[in-house]
Amino acid sequence: MPEYAKTVRRFPEDPLLSLPAISKHPPPFTPGVRLTQERMDAMGIFENKFLWPEEQLLAAHVLMNNEMALAWNEAEKGSFREDYFPPAKIPMIAHTPWADRTLPIPPGICDKVIQHIRDKIASGLYEPSNSSYRSQWFIVQKSGHICRIRSWYATY
Repeated sequence: MPEYAKTVRRFPEDPLLSLPAISKHPPPFTPGVRLTQERMDAMGIFENKFLWPEEQLLAAHVLMNNEMALAWNEAEKGSFREDYFPPAKIPMIAHTPWADRTLPIPPGICDKVIQHIRDKIASGLYEPSNSSYRSQWFIVQKSGHICRIRSWYATY
């Protein structure tokens, strides 16, 4: 592995020092910016019979203290801080770029696929490219909604 591509681990500050304090007697749950009442209900913490009521409140309190680390859709996802985790550099050897045609998208779900890709671009997971490369990809659909976009790596 070339030196420029090796993973560099840095700790500019101790992340444990900035953790919010946990109360021994957590307050009742109050909805926040991302952790809404609907999302909390969907997690089923307060319906869980395995946890004691105090443990349910503690779990809700810890989630509320860290609610900006939670994401329910692509727009809410973030990325790691670059001062801790710099972008990965992948070494490359000389080769001929490939350009594979993608599999056809069924017309009935084409609008959903386009919206799914736009959501990924808006969240920063995908980025526009003018690359010479083009890999095949396909849609995995479950229960009437798009589940995942998968790349086809079988030929490489």
